[in-house]
Amino acid sequence: MQKLSTILILSCVLGMPTMSFAHRDKPHGSHDAMYGGLVMMYADLHFEVVLEEEGGVKLYYSDASRAELPAAVVSKVQVEILRDDSEAETVVMNISEAGDYWGGVSTAVSKLKTIVRVAFIFQDEALVFELPAHMFPSIMEQKRTARAAHKA
Repeated sequence: MQKLSTILILSCVLGMPTMSFAHRDKPHGSHDAMYGGLVMMYADLHFEVVLEEEGGVKLYYSDASRAELPAAVVSKVQVEILRDDSEAETVVMNISEAGDYWGGVSTAVSKLKTIVRVAFIFQDEALVFELPAHMFPSIMEQKRTARAAHKA
């Protein structure tokens, strides 16, 4: 699982073309975030992990062409936030009332070295991803803003 996570993280960092034909003749959608989070992929499943500024985690799912999927496309979603200075925070995840995402309440993530561990079952396969906080757009923006304020 660790190797899979690393591969997925590297694919996100290296960037993907906006539209390609990765799965024969089916168009493969953009990896642009629709909700301000970090977009990852496994097989034909895209998922976006959103860290809310005030705390909280949301997971949105879409297919290979980035058409939104109901949250129930996966099951047994688990999220842990691993910080250097404390024990892991387990985030209790539930499907939203509208059924469009999984969400849970957490302490806000602000430190670059924090790891967000996301696990779920997709098509009978257990998947685990360890995502460094510094890869999330919201965290990068917070740090840019803080650096700019410090320089001023």
